[in-house]
Amino acid sequence: MDPTAQFFLEQLEAMGFSRPRASRALHHTHHVGIEPAITWLAEHTDDPELDQPLPEQIGRPSSSQVSHPAEPVLGIPAASPVVMHPDGAETPAFVSGVGCECKVVLVVAQDLHMSPGKLAAQCAHAAVGIYKLMVRQGLPLLAAWEATGEKTVVLATTSSRQLPGYVQSAEALQLPAYLVRDAGRTEVAAGSVTVAAIGGQSEKIDQVTGRLKTF
Repeated sequence: MDPTAQFFLEQLEAMGFSRPRASRALHHTHHVGIEPAITWLAEHTDDPELDQPLPEQIGRPSSSQVSHPAEPVLGIPAASPVVMHPDGAETPAFVSGVGCECKVVLVVAQDLHMSPGKLAAQCAHAAVGIYKLMVRQGLPLLAAWEATGEKTVVLATTSSRQLPGYVQSAEALQLPAYLVRDAGRTEVAAGSVTVAAIGGQSEKIDQVTGRLKTF
């Protein structure tokens, strides 16, 4: 079994799911992560085969190759490449090394002069926001990011007015992007744009934020 898939399996078992259930859920969600597997289990509680072990061979090719699933699974486009291994396991191409390194970048506006505590809170909002967005829209990218250490970089921009532009540029490259707008309870005015978060392939992100310096 692929090391990433094995890690997900062990995590699900640690949560109390039986091995047959965990294996079946990971198989049907292409081994992209724990959250989609749990979602699949919640949606298939009445499946009569849920507690049956998966066959060791399920009609996959005898050697690993990249293919495309026939139907969308939990929001993953049908055309998303999947590596099929000899043991029948499936892993998204991004996780299997076919794709690129992934990271998350947080771009902070310096002109708002936020205190360290306020800044930390805004970055936390941005990190949670981009994570949720990647769960909904970019599961293969999310799995690749999690499997490679969850690299996160904080960068600085001189003006908060530039943040929406970074988000638009990222979205034009089909990268998940999230913009934090503060509620205005402390330090900054309501609706102030404080942090932009971008996730996905490092090479693409660098096209958007490559000239910015670390915060």
